[in-house]
Amino acid sequence: MTYSPSHLAYTAHIAPVVPSLERHTPAPDIAAPLPSRAALIRATLAQSARSDLATTLRNRWPAWRSRLRRALVIGLSVAAILPFTSVEAQEKPVLVVGDQAFNAQSLFEASGVLRDAPYTVAWKQFPAGTPVIEAVNAGALDIGLQGDGPVLFLAAQGAPIKVIGIYRDSPDSVVLLAGPHTQIKTVEDLKGKTVAITRGGWSQQLVQAALTSAGLPLDAVKYSYLASVDSAAALQAGKVDATATWEPYVSRLRQAGARTVVTARGLIAAQSYLSTTQKVIETKRELLGDFVQRYQRARDWSLADSRHIDRYADVWAAKSRIDPKLAHQWFSTSRVRYEPLTEASIAEAQKSVDDFVKTGTLAKGFDVRGLFDPSFNKFTQAAR
Repeated sequence: MTYSPSHLAYTAHIAPVVPSLERHTPAPDIAAPLPSRAALIRATLAQSARSDLATTLRNRWPAWRSRLRRALVIGLSVAAILPFTSVEAQEKPVLVVGDQAFNAQSLFEASGVLRDAPYTVAWKQFPAGTPVIEAVNAGALDIGLQGDGPVLFLAAQGAPIKVIGIYRDSPDSVVLLAGPHTQIKTVEDLKGKTVAITRGGWSQQLVQAALTSAGLPLDAVKYSYLASVDSAAALQAGKVDATATWEPYVSRLRQAGARTVVTARGLIAAQSYLSTTQKVIETKRELLGDFVQRYQRARDWSLADSRHIDRYADVWAAKSRIDPKLAHQWFSTSRVRYEPLTEASIAEAQKSVDDFVKTGTLAKGFDVRGLFDPSFNKFTQAAR
């Protein structure tokens, strides 16, 4: 049984005045039957047990009272601290970051580069790059990470978005694949075939660049416009003959028997952007600069040691519930690196826009220079 402090105090207080069994038992009445010897023994033992319990409670109460007081003091101290801790956490700035399928979040957690950040990162996960940049433009995100195509398309519509950093996959991780059910081995073999692509992304860029490089017209193939995950499923199901995609879909499809036709090497830039808006730059420039710097440090960390790639892959696999072997293969192949904004990277973006116009993907071109803000290079240069 558990006794409350009030119960213990009451018991200790009344115990000394409990009358003894002898005083409490009335004189025997001649007319009443005398209790048996066994009954007297049981009554005596019961009273003795009550007396022992009262004595024990009375003797131990001072120690228990002292412990109770200490517990109350500690409890009140913690209660006094908690409101100030909560206020401090609320006052810490927050940077809302749009990520795709836990990629950047896993990198930051594996590298530990956010441990001493003077702000809190609120991660928001998206399935693809287009909704990321749309959320940035709508003011729902402070900064987003996505491929170049969705950013260039939105900028072509006059959206006030800005690119403050670039990261780039290995060109060998962006691949045009043929299904195992086909005899396609070269770009020329694609003539008359159905190719699944993602409109405006690396997928479309790679297929059209490959056709042009091989001297084929862009209408030499039939296009099936699908999201990346749907393109992979369609190729596995034999519903399309080829698709252009990136990791981790490349590794998955290769495991299922897909063959490499050509990679992005020498064909497209395969750039991705750290994007924000002018409004956020005006209110959170230092936070954005610090985040970009830490992103660069995290990418450098991942490439410095193969064990770091393994750690990064394990964290991502756990979050995504994907086979760790697949994650290790993906990150070992893609080897994403951060780059500052340079004249060369801006020129590559301009070429992408011009190519979109030539293929009719964009109605008209625009000068991309105003899209980029090279002033954030100072943050990453300071980290090197």
